[in-house]
Amino acid sequence: MDKYKAIFFDADGTLVNHKECERQALIHVFNSIGINFKDEYQNIFKTIENMLWDNEYHNGVYVPRDEVFTYRFKPFFKEININYDNYIKANDFFKAGLAGSVALIENADDVLEYLYNKSYMICVVTNGLVELQKPRVVNSKIAKFVSFVLVSEEVGAHKPNPLIFNTLLKTICLNPNDVIMVGDSLKNDIQGAKNAGIKSVWYNPEQIENETDILPDYEINNLLQLKDMF
Repeated sequence: MDKYKAIFFDADGTLVNHKECERQALIHVFNSIGINFKDEYQNIFKTIENMLWDNEYHNGVYVPRDEVFTYRFKPFFKEININYDNYIKANDFFKAGLAGSVALIENADDVLEYLYNKSYMICVVTNGLVELQKPRVVNSKIAKFVSFVLVSEEVGAHKPNPLIFNTLLKTICLNPNDVIMVGDSLKNDIQGAKNAGIKSVWYNPEQIENETDILPDYEINNLLQLKDMF
């Protein structure tokens, strides 16, 4: 694929091991409040968080999306019988732990080094908050291979909105046909790339069946397969 000059990567779930970063962040929360962390807490936390993001009502209580970050700790601590009610502080501990975690997806550093040595410009385009997303890239082993990291908060629009892709294209002075997007989310990464006129590679490590009408141009289940493509 010599026609491409740059490769856009998603962060969480593609280059960054979000599950492990989340685990480390939760451990930081519990260490900070002086309570022992148990592995089963992570699934409980994730279940509650997903429910809140998918539905703004929790047990009849309306929870605006911008309040989910702090509110999530209320039902979480209640579920695991933890007597700690400073949810804002708990969220601050969580954000600090998340920003400080640099767990990567297996083979991410190896693949980015290979692509970097093949003279591809590597950029990361991710949804989320700058204070959480950028440190996990710039403080990790892949930082030296990445030219730009663009976070949705900086743009005021998140994937699949084409604005975030177009902003990055303008920054690096390239056209949509000069780049290709690699990501694990059909909705955010693949559809977002399509909305911006960019070709895409769906990273599907669990090999789940695509039951949507969002069609990637390519599909891989291991990042190492990118070496055969570029």
